[in-house]
Amino acid sequence: MRNINWIVAGLLLLSIYACSNKKSEKQEDLKEVPVLTVQKKDTLVSGEYVTEIEAKKNIEVHSRIAGLLQKVAVHEGQFVHQGQLLFKISDSELQLDLLKANASYKQSLAEVKIAEVEVNQLQSLYNKKFVAKNELDMVKAKLSAAHAKSEFADAEKKAVLQKIAYTNIRAPFDGVINNIPIKEGSLVENGILLTTLSQLTEVFAYFSIPEDMYFEMMKDGELDPTTKIELVLPNGSKYDFHGVLNNAEGEIDRATGTLRYKVAFPNPDRYIKHGSSGKLIISEQQPNAILIPTKATFSIQDKVYVFVVDKNNKVKMQNIIVGSTLSNSYLIESGLKPGDRIVLEGTQALRDGQIIKIKK
Repeated sequence: MRNINWIVAGLLLLSIYACSNKKSEKQEDLKEVPVLTVQKKDTLVSGEYVTEIEAKKNIEVHSRIAGLLQKVAVHEGQFVHQGQLLFKISDSELQLDLLKANASYKQSLAEVKIAEVEVNQLQSLYNKKFVAKNELDMVKAKLSAAHAKSEFADAEKKAVLQKIAYTNIRAPFDGVINNIPIKEGSLVENGILLTTLSQLTEVFAYFSIPEDMYFEMMKDGELDPTTKIELVLPNGSKYDFHGVLNNAEGEIDRATGTLRYKVAFPNPDRYIKHGSSGKLIISEQQPNAILIPTKATFSIQDKVYVFVVDKNNKVKMQNIIVGSTLSNSYLIESGLKPGDRIVLEGTQALRDGQIIKIKK
């Protein structure tokens, strides 16, 4: 009987040991993953946009008259002031035309003077009833014709003077001269491109946003004009000055479905040139934002999920709505609240409802 008791006791101990060992092995089999507690905090949200840079003013300088390019008074890359002479087209033939126009004008003035004397004489005789009214009307008509001829001659003179003025091409504003394709001595045609002039004291950086983003923004109002805007140059360096956001264009580009904005940057040293490219970084302060690392998420059929960990360390798939994408994080619009615990990494090896071990 004693032997039987010892046997039963031994089997019982063996059973307890097996269960304990099994439980220990099960505990050791739990997946150990890091867990993040979701919190709200003020976050600086930045977006990057490719930009094309244009001068505040950039115009083409054309000839307004045909002739021989007598002088190129500037060189490429030169800074010029408003009114400064850029090009001189020969006006020798026009000067001869001006002499003729002046002579015609003076002759017309003399004819006016003669006609006025005749009118005065006949008016005196008519008042004394020595001549008929039709004779007075004839000299008055002759005076009117002389005035018309004088006005025509004056107009021709001014037209020649205007053409002479066109031979002096001057800068319409302060700016930098660009390429000069025509050289001195060339015969230029009316309307030919002589150069372009850029006003670089201020530049505009243009960028586009999708149509749906524009209407999403309009829910809360336009972009804040005080938003921090930085310009990254093609060599990767940041420009010294911040930009100021200007209004959007009045229409959406049907071909691309985008709306174009522009940002004004001061350019006192004329460092940035017309036609440059770069990248805009637009940053806004987002108060009480929920931000989680992208590595804590996974996607199924275009939807983004996380694993939420409950008080029993069981994971559950949770769909989240992403507002903005930062460098390595998502700004969450909905789906999570402060205090929620989510799996930080290793989501690919987990399944919904699985119990995990939290990695310390």
